[in-house]
Amino acid sequence: MIGDVLLDTPLIRALRRKGFEVHYLTGRAASEILAWNPHISRLFRREDYRFVELLKTVRINRYYALFDFMHNLWSMALTAFSGADIRAAITEGDAVFPYNFKVKPPYEAKPYTVFHRLEFLRTLGIDPEGFSADLEFPLPDDILKTMEERLREAGWRKGEFLVAVHADPGSPVRNWPLDRFLSVSERLVKEFDARVLFIWTPDKKGMLETALAAVKTEKVSLAPPTETLHHLGALLRLVDLFFGVDSGPRHIAISQGTPTFAIFTHASPAGWTPPGDPRHGHVSKGLPCQPCGKPRCPLGTYECLKTLSVEEVYGSLREFIKRVWER
Repeated sequence: MIGDVLLDTPLIRALRRKGFEVHYLTGRAASEILAWNPHISRLFRREDYRFVELLKTVRINRYYALFDFMHNLWSMALTAFSGADIRAAITEGDAVFPYNFKVKPPYEAKPYTVFHRLEFLRTLGIDPEGFSADLEFPLPDDILKTMEERLREAGWRKGEFLVAVHADPGSPVRNWPLDRFLSVSERLVKEFDARVLFIWTPDKKGMLETALAAVKTEKVSLAPPTETLHHLGALLRLVDLFFGVDSGPRHIAISQGTPTFAIFTHASPAGWTPPGDPRHGHVSKGLPCQPCGKPRCPLGTYECLKTLSVEEVYGSLREFIKRVWER
């Protein structure tokens, strides 16, 4: 959800620049991405409303257009009774109730999903060509200063090659083994004298601490606390490199102009990576079944994860670092 909201920000910016007032509905956690966005006029948090209350609010606002990115029963019901003149979504086949406009993304010509979202402009008679695909996540200055202080307290010194790692052991399709992430991290320290920080959430902290206890260098450790998405964004702006799975934190890093290197399993790299930008690299096993686009392995084997070795990942990452930083 966090990544999806970030990937909508180029469309939000384009709409505002064409003179439209933009309201946005999302969950409370992801809403932080848009809290400081200058192109949003009003932000709705789903948890603040019962469905009937929210529907009443939508109808009172008399929206000209409603874009449904979720396309689930909840959002379809809201769209159906919204009263909006334009009700658009990306759907299979012809436009179906409750939509009267079907958005047709240029999947082959422009696989990056941001371009698919910009296609919604066509329902308003606007050509999406020429609009920037840059992700936007503004951060308050005080949070940036706080994160700088936390990094210094953690031992970081200016000029040190700082790497943020995001392993996602809770996701079946992104669960590249944690011990392999640690092996790659130790190699980064040895070859590039890097300081490696593992991003964590409270539910994963204990597991990461246990794993990190076996690491032989103090330069691989937990990242400073990132209690909000703004704090996470500040951390990812200040590091030199994001390394990990394709995820919301990676998109946050991209929005902050930080180079990223991602492990891809079920998803297509072209669909989730800014095209033509050498600052963003990736690695995958390259099996015939990839990318499957499924939340779980259809074969039940997860070979794309299990057979992707430390040597393959580090070899690709090493070449990426040398290319981007000319090290």
